[in-house]
Amino acid sequence: MNTFTRQRVLSTLLSNPRSFCLEIKMAEFDDTSLFQEDDHRVAYMFTAPPITTAATNTSPTTTTKSAPGRPAKRRRVSEKDTAAPLPAQEKDDEGRQWPRLFNGLESPSAADLRKKTYESAWPVLESEIESVLRDANRQTLEEVVEFLNSDVHECEGRGRVPAGFIITGPNIAGQDLLFSQLGDVLAELGEGRVRFVRLRAGEVGNLKGGLKRIVREGMGGQEGGGGEDGRMGGGGRRYLDYDLEALRMEMEGRGGGRVVVAFQDSEAFDTGLVGELVGLFHSWQDRIQFSVLFGIATSVELFQARLLKATARQLYGAQFDVVQANAVLESVIMAAVVGTKAQLRIGPGLLRKLVRRQQEQVAGVGAFVSSLKYAYMNHFYANPLSALLVDGQKLGKEILQPEHLEAVRMLESFKSHVEQSVEDGRLDHARLLLENDDYLKGRINRQAAKRQQYLGKLLQSLALVIATEHSKRSFVELYEAALEEGISLDQSPGPFDLGDAIKRSTPEELIGLIKRVMTVVVDGNPSLHWNGMGIGQDAEAAIDKFEALRADVERLIETSKKKKTSLKSKYSSQSRVLRTTVVAQKVQLSRDTATLTEEDNAFTAAIDDFFAFFKTLVGCEPLSNLFLNEVWQYDYHLPYEDVFVPRPGATFARALSRPHDYLGCACCDKANCSMVGTLPATSILYHLYSEAGASINVADLWAAYYALVGEDSEIGMDERSALVLFYRGLAEMRAMGFVKQSKKKADHIAKLKWL
Repeated sequence: MNTFTRQRVLSTLLSNPRSFCLEIKMAEFDDTSLFQEDDHRVAYMFTAPPITTAATNTSPTTTTKSAPGRPAKRRRVSEKDTAAPLPAQEKDDEGRQWPRLFNGLESPSAADLRKKTYESAWPVLESEIESVLRDANRQTLEEVVEFLNSDVHECEGRGRVPAGFIITGPNIAGQDLLFSQLGDVLAELGEGRVRFVRLRAGEVGNLKGGLKRIVREGMGGQEGGGGEDGRMGGGGRRYLDYDLEALRMEMEGRGGGRVVVAFQDSEAFDTGLVGELVGLFHSWQDRIQFSVLFGIATSVELFQARLLKATARQLYGAQFDVVQANAVLESVIMAAVVGTKAQLRIGPGLLRKLVRRQQEQVAGVGAFVSSLKYAYMNHFYANPLSALLVDGQKLGKEILQPEHLEAVRMLESFKSHVEQSVEDGRLDHARLLLENDDYLKGRINRQAAKRQQYLGKLLQSLALVIATEHSKRSFVELYEAALEEGISLDQSPGPFDLGDAIKRSTPEELIGLIKRVMTVVVDGNPSLHWNGMGIGQDAEAAIDKFEALRADVERLIETSKKKKTSLKSKYSSQSRVLRTTVVAQKVQLSRDTATLTEEDNAFTAAIDDFFAFFKTLVGCEPLSNLFLNEVWQYDYHLPYEDVFVPRPGATFARALSRPHDYLGCACCDKANCSMVGTLPATSILYHLYSEAGASINVADLWAAYYALVGEDSEIGMDERSALVLFYRGLAEMRAMGFVKQSKKKADHIAKLKWL
């Protein structure tokens, strides 16, 4: 192949790479080489294809062998053929067993227990999340439904289209959940008379496409005869699939009703398209009752400024505000991550990454729920110790194997517990944990009660801290700090440094604080599914203590009112006086404490007494200090990042620069991150690509490549085979997004940058 022909081939490859999707068959048949064309593929296998056997379309039992150089005949399949699954595909997923871990040494009962534990744990959380999401938008949904069902627009806005402007804020992803819930509510309350149609900017590009979607979904998703040949209407007439007359005839046949059209992410729609659709709705208002809803991320004023005045005059609307996404996310975390129904604790590190992703990527709540479910799946599917989450009575000999005990002894919490026991002088306890399997099993069986005790103390402390209303941190930040550092009111500074704020309280503020704390002690916190301290000596002692403190403060307030003095403590700003002294014509400023009355001293003692008792109710140790916390805590970052925060650019670059890490072959092992001829063709091209500039001459790239693998090198590859591999490698580089055709020069390629 001469230079001119090679340049023409390279130029054609860059302009139309699909024409070079050739799979070369190197086998010899009568001293000739056969080529097989395979245009629908992007990757190319430089191997001999096997002789395929294709089924004809006449009989399922008749088979014919295709010619060696001819691809198998493909038959057009209709929707009816693909609707029913093949018998071989009808498998019951519930009957499948999870893989046995410990290199296959795990007992089938233990693997089945992990699966059952997951199947019982996640549905409970999923129902809780659905309940939280329904309650989050309940007020907005009720207001929108009331507006759509009211007759106000008939008397005040006669002749105009009712429009609801729903302000969702910058989190556009939350509109998907809101409008899906709104569609379910309207379908339930309308009893089939309300047709809800949701339009997205990416799915509706013009007026014809918008009308098609409105007609199709308004008629219950019925499909027409195909293309624009239309739908069947009343009296046997045919209508085009974007004709609103077909929708009117279908609604009259069902006794009338209303069509609610929702524009999701309204700012993304073309203003002219919105105006044309609203104009059509207005002209058809006497035949079809249309109502429109707009999901707005900015404000009604800015959205109205984008509309034409004629379009705005055709709308009669009302504004609705929804709960912000941050508040909804916090409610989901309180119910599904922190609440008592969560069997698995998400670690502080992973939870911090999940919340940060929600804020930085403006992702919806659904993304957080998917990440949470993935964490549960990872823990129960890949961690053999997750079987220990069940009650100790269910951990028999078939479940608790010697491999489980060996894995427990390798945990960091186990090692820390043994070291702490040795430091405390409990040598027998440490020796039995290391040597006696029965003793270790007993300790494992008692961990369920210890776990519940810790979670109860954690939720009690968080609920009481929230009740004070003195913390400046959000609930998620408080929960992360509690798991990572523990809860202690003596930390200063820290997220739980509440001492100064409580001690500076006025008498009225202290009484309100005592009432809120008593309410939490008795009733608990419904958001956390914590039912309070219950009925017992501790709860009764706490209530009696708070009642006595409140009575004392109220008595001091009455006494100070009779004496016509203000009640204060030594911690309040009123008790601190700034004194000015002039000495030798110099002004000296000093702080002094004002004289406190008897009632002030008694109020100060009441504050100290309340804070001292409050500290006994609030406090827990870090989660990492607990014995066997790895069994019921998941805090691994890498699986989450690989799935939900993928980095394909870095992965491709590493695979091409060091293929031995993925292939494990001997030919790539000799490379040692250098460029040698034994590497795959795409890897060699990537090394050359990394050394080149922004624009690469393809002929120079070919010359450099052939110098490494050509006949004069150690590889000794002929020019024809090397050129085929070069074509394939260059096409793969383009498919992976590293290069593209240069617009300046036809025989050059330009580099692309992965973001």
